[in-house]
Amino acid sequence: MVQKQQKSKNTSSRQQGNNRKQQESRKARRPHLLEWIIGGVSAVFILAVVGFVLFSGLTSTSSGAVLQVVPAEIEATGGSFRVTFRVVNSGDETAAAVEVEGVMEQEGARIETSRATIDYVPAHSRREGALLFGRDPREHRLELRAKGYADP
Repeated sequence: MVQKQQKSKNTSSRQQGNNRKQQESRKARRPHLLEWIIGGVSAVFILAVVGFVLFSGLTSTSSGAVLQVVPAEIEATGGSFRVTFRVVNSGDETAAAVEVEGVMEQEGARIETSRATIDYVPAHSRREGALLFGRDPREHRLELRAKGYADP
């Protein structure tokens, strides 16, 4: 009988130990309040980023490449005249192989033409180049313009 009582004590103490372990493991599995807060803030942040990307994608309108050629400086170099210029792309897309043409006119007639190609003009940026002429552009009417470009 004493053995039966000892066995039942051992069994009940094991059960109590198992119950404690189960309670502790349940407590360990429950997320802490701080985890809930961080998870909620993260979810709100992710939803805001996804919403912004969707809104931007649905409402934006691309203006393409918008090119303007602006003369910068004219200087004599040996037997010719160098006209430096800036190609300004105020558009939303990149332009590649931009062909720039400079036409010198006198009394409405073309007297000289020069061309240059700018490899790459990214969106909202500028690039510089130069055209060479045999006559002094300061003494004539000079028109610079972008003739064309390719999509990269």
